[in-house]
Amino acid sequence: MTQNKLLIQIALAALWLGMAPSHSAAQEQAARKFGVYEIALTGDGATANPFDTQATVTFTPPAGEKQARTVHAFYDGGNTWRARVYVSETGRWRWSSACATDKGLDGKAGTFRALNSKLRGRLLPHPKNPRQWITEDGRWFLNLNDTAYFLLSPHDAKGQPVLEQDFRDYVRDAVAHGITSVRCFSLIGSKGYLEDSPAYVHRWRDSVFEDDDFSRLRLPHYRVADERLRWMSEQYPDVYVQFILFPRGSRWRQDDQFWVKFTPAQKERLMRYTIARYAAYPQLLWLIVNDAHYGPDYPNNNAYAREVGAYFRRHDPWQHPLSTGHARQVEYYFGDEDWSSYIHLEDSYDLGATQYAKYHRFAKPVFLGEDRYEQDRSTDRDPRDMRYFQRRLFWTWLLAGGSTNYGGRWWAVHPYSQTGQRHTPSPWADQPLYKGITHTEQLTGLDSVRHIRDYFVTRRIALSDFEPDHDLASDLDGRKQAQAPKLMRRGTSEYLIYHPNAAADGRGAKADDAKQARLRLDLRAARGRFAVEWVRAHDGVAQRGGAIEGGDYRELTSPWLGADVVLRLVKTK
Repeated sequence: MTQNKLLIQIALAALWLGMAPSHSAAQEQAARKFGVYEIALTGDGATANPFDTQATVTFTPPAGEKQARTVHAFYDGGNTWRARVYVSETGRWRWSSACATDKGLDGKAGTFRALNSKLRGRLLPHPKNPRQWITEDGRWFLNLNDTAYFLLSPHDAKGQPVLEQDFRDYVRDAVAHGITSVRCFSLIGSKGYLEDSPAYVHRWRDSVFEDDDFSRLRLPHYRVADERLRWMSEQYPDVYVQFILFPRGSRWRQDDQFWVKFTPAQKERLMRYTIARYAAYPQLLWLIVNDAHYGPDYPNNNAYAREVGAYFRRHDPWQHPLSTGHARQVEYYFGDEDWSSYIHLEDSYDLGATQYAKYHRFAKPVFLGEDRYEQDRSTDRDPRDMRYFQRRLFWTWLLAGGSTNYGGRWWAVHPYSQTGQRHTPSPWADQPLYKGITHTEQLTGLDSVRHIRDYFVTRRIALSDFEPDHDLASDLDGRKQAQAPKLMRRGTSEYLIYHPNAAADGRGAKADDAKQARLRLDLRAARGRFAVEWVRAHDGVAQRGGAIEGGDYRELTSPWLGADVVLRLVKTK
């Protein structure tokens, strides 16, 4: 790519996002409400370690000084520092810089204009239902998540480069199949991320730092994540990113051995830089680390999460959702702590959303960020019918009150539609049980997810208006626990029920080909007439079911044999 073409691309991206290229204080460029605006400053190059330079920029919106945000500028190579603001309102903004150690960064000022936009803005706790999220433009957020650990990283789990085309194709495929958010590491180095890799204990050095003193950051790695977040903001602004901030400082089921050794200055430098570089992006929700153990046996892990959590709570100007990743079947340890604004879990085969009820009392969003993967170990753990398993997992968790995710080939960035042509060994191929396993088949777990997204979008249903009340629905064939229907209601005016019509659970989960889903609903408290709509979960086909009267128990039968279904009742009079 020529230098001119590169500059044109940067300028176009800046126009879309309101992220200005380097400019003098006299220049001005329009920004977009709920987007990002960036200024660039030129330092004098006098500091021995530019990552220690503390320059701040105060952005003042049209509403005035009380709404101003002061952010740290971040070093971006050469003599360049950048500062970013999340654009919360329209009108004319002002900015000014300050730095005690670098005259080039001190006393600069400028203005810019912010125009209205259709961007959704930050994720916030829903004002009417704090167990759900709302975007800043006032829309309920439907979280249908995909595991894309290495999407923003220069390297995948095996240390192979993540190509830009694969990154873009992956996002396009995910969105086309209904995904609304992805979970990603912020950066992974060339030694990869496999649990048993000899490089595992060097992950901090390989991914984050460029020196053995842990005082200088690997700017090329940070730039990859930055550029890809910018592209996603430009091309797919409705897709949110669970951004995994830092590496785990130990092996799985061990206590941290790295964070605990960092000095306060090293910790503060890293956290300050991370917030400065990324926090203005509206589409982020933070996850401190992934897949860690917490509790009385893990004091260093507990301290690690709490230190980062407390720092981000104090210093993130825009207070993105914040949590930390618990290992599989580890109960969430920080539910009542202020810095933890949502609950992040891992489990296995939780098709009944049984884990959700434990955390309802915290009145925070509950996100099952990992369940089981497709094309992972295959011989003993992968669900056999991932199409059914995944849509059942999504529907059950949504109607329980939380949300969950899909796990495909977590160790690589293979666009979903291309997985049938991307043959790859199991990530566990060095273990005897999985030796020789190569995945060659097309992934199928996202095949039904688009119909879930479209169901809520086309009907304009917001689950923030609903509450779970599963006791009102039962299976007429006696299926209970994970196989029982899930029900949410909006007062007594509207009911949503998912019936899995299950013949089996766990790894062998499948629908019962010989039965129609049959329900018994307790509508004694819901007087009036209700319109009935059935939807076939695997393909989104809808069929009206006439009307029924409330005020008593009612029995209903799905019109389809062998299908899991969604039933909606809406009061008409």
